[in-house]
Amino acid sequence: MIRAFLRYALQVSRRIYVRVILYAVLNLLALVGAVLLAPFIPDRMSDFVGAEAVDTILQILASSMLSVSIFSLTIMTSAFFLAAGQWSPRSYLVLRQDTITHSVLASFVGSFLFALIALILLEAHAFDEKGIVVLFGVSALVVLLVVYNMMRWIVHLEGLGSLPQTLDALEREAVQAVGTAVARPCNGARSAREWDPGDAEVLILRANRNGYLQQVFEDALQAWAASHDARILVQIRVGDHILRGMPLALVVGVDELASSSETQLHEALPIREMRSFEQDPVFAVRLIAEVAKRALSASVNDPGTAQDIAHRLARVLSCRSKVAQPAEEGTLDRLYLHPLDCERLFRSSYDPISRDAGDCVEVHGAVARALAVLSDEAPDALIWEARACALRCRKRAEEAMPDGADREWYDRGAGLSDF
Repeated sequence: MIRAFLRYALQVSRRIYVRVILYAVLNLLALVGAVLLAPFIPDRMSDFVGAEAVDTILQILASSMLSVSIFSLTIMTSAFFLAAGQWSPRSYLVLRQDTITHSVLASFVGSFLFALIALILLEAHAFDEKGIVVLFGVSALVVLLVVYNMMRWIVHLEGLGSLPQTLDALEREAVQAVGTAVARPCNGARSAREWDPGDAEVLILRANRNGYLQQVFEDALQAWAASHDARILVQIRVGDHILRGMPLALVVGVDELASSSETQLHEALPIREMRSFEQDPVFAVRLIAEVAKRALSASVNDPGTAQDIAHRLARVLSCRSKVAQPAEEGTLDRLYLHPLDCERLFRSSYDPISRDAGDCVEVHGAVARALAVLSDEAPDALIWEARACALRCRKRAEEAMPDGADREWYDRGAGLSDF
């Protein structure tokens, strides 16, 4: 249960409002500290700092940070719309997790709140002469923080919403998702192929809403099953769409599912309107492939981007960026999950690119070379699917290239002579 809570807390921490609240709380604590530290300030220090100096700094912060925060939010939303319109409609899902953007915006909003509340406290005479000295020092630190984050923001804006930055973010998420899925095909649970309810009565947990299974909190399910001496089979995979009332999981070992138990199980199997990257490598590679499909459309006609994505997908599916020893499966002995579907990884990545490439021999060649590498270098769980995908893509390429010279060049460079 602790691991499930920590994982959920980590996911929530990647939302922008969490950092905004955190920065706001820290700035309020700084004001409280200014009041508490006032008695420890030497008397002579108040001769060097007056209320006028602090008031001027706070006035500048309060007036400028509000404008900067609104302007930065406008830039962020514009970048999201740019990425969604140009690269992929769902690319904003990874851009909204940009920690640099979150930290910068949170520092601007936090600085505004700090200045605003400090001005109110000054007008209320909450600070004596020593307190004003501490407030001046804290204000100077806030100004330094604002300047630092402004520099980070300026550098970050150079690529915000651009194709390279969007693809880099998507690739990082895909590497993490695929690497984890290959290392732990069942996330530590037992494979659904081992499920055998025997003669026990099987209870059906039905979906309580429409949407996608976003992830599985396997530790929470294992803890519930252990406390009730039960076993659970999750019938669908992460990323599958399910309708309200459809079977979500099977439970054996209990006579009935109380409402409290159903609530716990549904919380451990969250169903939402959108898919996420957590435990969903198919969704991660599909988003990258969608960018290539958009690039190959007649309105864009950018085969170079499709070639680059073919190489990026090879890096993702080779799992070389995340070397991990396979974890011991079955340690969660009361939970059964469907293992990673390796075929769906390739049918969601290279197959769509190959279908949309048409007679573009350069894209077909990039796909063939990438799959040839994966056919030798991919993890054992993916090698055979990589070879099967390579054969499918080669057949499409040969059918789409009637020109003999193109087919000769493709055969020479594809590296698929052994298949």
